Amino acid sequence: MDNLRNLIRSPSDFLPMIRRGHTKEAQSKDMAPVGWNANATSRKEREEALRDSAHNFEMKQNKFSSMLEHGIEVSMWQLNRNADFGSSSDDFPLKGSPMHIKLARRGDMLVQASLVFSMKGGYLSKALSRRKVDKTALEPLSITEILGVSAGCEGYDHNNLPSSSRKSKKGENKNGSLFITIKGTPTPLASSRLYFLKFKSRSVRNDLLMGLRGLLADLQVNEGISISTIQNPSMNSENNATDTPRRMSSNLPQDAEKILVPLPEVHKAINSERESYDRLLLLMLQGSTDLKNSEDDLVGLRGTLEAVFAESKEKDKIQANDSKLIMQLSKKLETLLMDNEDLRDQNENLNHRIITLENEKVGVYET
Repeated sequence: MDNLRNLIRSPSDFLPMIRRGHTKEAQSKDMAPVGWNANATSRKEREEALRDSAHNFEMKQNKFSSMLEHGIEVSMWQLNRNADFGSSSDDFPLKGSPMHIKLARRGDMLVQASLVFSMKGGYLSKALSRRKVDKTALEPLSITEILGVSAGCEGYDHNNLPSSSRKSKKGENKNGSLFITIKGTPTPLASSRLYFLKFKSRSVRNDLLMGLRGLLADLQVNEGISISTIQNPSMNSENNATDTPRRMSSNLPQDAEKILVPLPEVHKAINSERESYDRLLLLMLQGSTDLKNSEDDLVGLRGTLEAVFAESKEKDKIQANDSKLIMQLSKKLETLLMDNEDLRDQNENLNHRIITLENEKVGVYET
């Protein structure tokens, strides 16, 4: 019997264990510290919080490409603006359509990569043609055609964005902190192209915002016009803007491979470059916190403004009701005054008639 029990094994011995969410180790690594918003009581605590925030930011940046290659669900508007002789016309090929956006690579270089847009929905909705959009609006957007990525709706009021469905709720786009704007290069059909992406949460919006900016930065640093180099610091900006890494290496002496540099000097140069990078990273993280605080202030001000509008609307309604009541009372008072005049006339007539009758009676008695 014991041998039989030993032969019977649990299904978990054959199947892998699958757990929902993250493991404790992953959670401890992915915990996002608050950084500049930390309630630090000393400079050491502040610096530790900023260090953890910088490490967390670098980890997110490293994972962004793989995350974008799998795709992100957004709501998307596309604005094609044509400017002719001082007048401009706005055309929306996409109006709040649910989209699946992902990064498609055709090689190892970012110049060959592009953002691919695909409509969400099943075969039934496509068969019924419920999602009729302009096919040109779904064309891939090459990374080289992106001029910039900014937070919010740049160049258009997010409260006035059109909707493709009749069941859209009023004020559903009032939170501008859920949007980003991708500005594309002009085309023969549109003098400017703007892509408005709306996310479900601001954290996802911020991740995609910084990730896309990181992709554009990698495109310029690695494949575009370089900004600086450590190989030949004496190069001027013009050569630095046009020379490729191969040409930079050709400017080195012929026996450069045989030149020995002390390791402390190498560490010193690397540490200097790393200090510059860390300084820029801390400044950028502080700018992100300022953006968050400004968006919170805008949301609060918008809520206050809506409350004031609602209060003003309620007061106008009460004032309209009071005016209506005053008008009714004025008409009623006018009617009462007219009735009073009529009663006075009737009273005077009756008095005059009574006097006449009394005079007649007195004349009868005298005769």
